[in-house]
Amino acid sequence: MKILKFTILIVFAISLVQCTNDIENNTLDENSNQEQVSPEVLSKLESMGFDIHQIPVKTTKAGYIVGGDILITNEAIRQYNGDKQAFFSIVDCDRARNIRIQNNLGNNAAGRGFARGLNLWNRVNGTTLRLIPVTSNPDIIIRLARPFEIGGWGLGEFPTNGVEGGLIILNLNQPSLDGDPVTSREWSNIIAHEIGHNIGFLHAEQGFFGTQIPGTPVNDRRSIMTSGSNPSVVFNARRISNGDRRAVRLMYNDNNGFCQ
Repeated sequence: MKILKFTILIVFAISLVQCTNDIENNTLDENSNQEQVSPEVLSKLESMGFDIHQIPVKTTKAGYIVGGDILITNEAIRQYNGDKQAFFSIVDCDRARNIRIQNNLGNNAAGRGFARGLNLWNRVNGTTLRLIPVTSNPDIIIRLARPFEIGGWGLGEFPTNGVEGGLIILNLNQPSLDGDPVTSREWSNIIAHEIGHNIGFLHAEQGFFGTQIPGTPVNDRRSIMTSGSNPSVVFNARRISNGDRRAVRLMYNDNNGFCQ
């Protein structure tokens, strides 16, 4: 029995690595036609707490893009069984103590914003969440978009069954709000926003997993997780908001009911 369990764990681990590698090595190829998404998938996405009405769902080789910049993998759709989101997608607390992120952005404004993007979350005290920059064996890879791969500034992969989303993509061809190139400081805020998706945040207007963490704002107008409908909040943020800070403390803390 122990050998069988060990074998199952190995197969599961290999499948997670293979899934991440497939996404990393292949373009996503967005498709803007929500009509191509089956009613069953749309129903699952809505049950998972995602808004499928204001922003059309896009199909990709890897899965589905919801809310404009959140990648839900095909594997996440297959695994979803109707459980409460807090116990389906939040990152396992042991994993959250040491999430390794590899910077594959290169020497550009986005690459220079990488460290600050991580530190916006790491500076929050009272939480077990820690983001660690690495040069190999990452849990999350952050890379540049390939030609015509995504629209907007970036995309983050949502966690699946206790495992953080493994990919962030940034689009250097997207100008800043004033039409000039995005600055490194602005990229750092965008990186922090996308990391939020990788660790389980929806957009602030949608709340946490479609429900609200007690004691956090219903609609946090200063949240780093504000959606693309009001990008100036993200671009101009000096830090993540008090609501963001309270939410991450509640999500990743040994003394609460969210940790697995």
